[in-house]
Amino acid sequence: MRNPQVRLLRGSETYQISADRLFESATRNALLRPGDAVVVEEDDRSFIALGASGNEDLIHFTKDRLTALEALALMNGLDDRSADPGGVLILRDQGAEYAGKPGYGPGPGPVVFTVDLTSADGLFAAGRFPIQPGDTVLATASPITGVQNVFTLLGSAVGLGRNVYALR
Repeated sequence: MRNPQVRLLRGSETYQISADRLFESATRNALLRPGDAVVVEEDDRSFIALGASGNEDLIHFTKDRLTALEALALMNGLDDRSADPGGVLILRDQGAEYAGKPGYGPGPGPVVFTVDLTSADGLFAAGRFPIQPGDTVLATASPITGVQNVFTLLGSAVGLGRNVYALR
């Protein structure tokens, strides 16, 4: 089961914790009372991985909290040949619950965060930046990739021309 979540239903209250966190400390144990219900479910939270990464897919959370750096690891990293490590984008549709809260960006609506992995500061920031369920992590393509594609096409055209000339 992927990152099992344990829910305790007690009257009109619901308490939830991951199984990993529950087992970390005995202080998190709760005595069950008559009428309580305990439900264990698979964690269905996910983010979308797109672009020049090792894995374009819907990726499920493997633990309670994921950082941008951990998300990139779950994506099998960036493609060495085509990704721009200076342009990892995190696309988030920020809900109204974040409006006006300090530290949560510009408020509700679509927000784009940029992570630059070319510096130590950027790597440390990525290790602290939280990924939210529903985020899209986009590994942008390096500008050199377009130039490489043009040279590949030109090389193919020149090779084709030589083959045609040799057949004459």
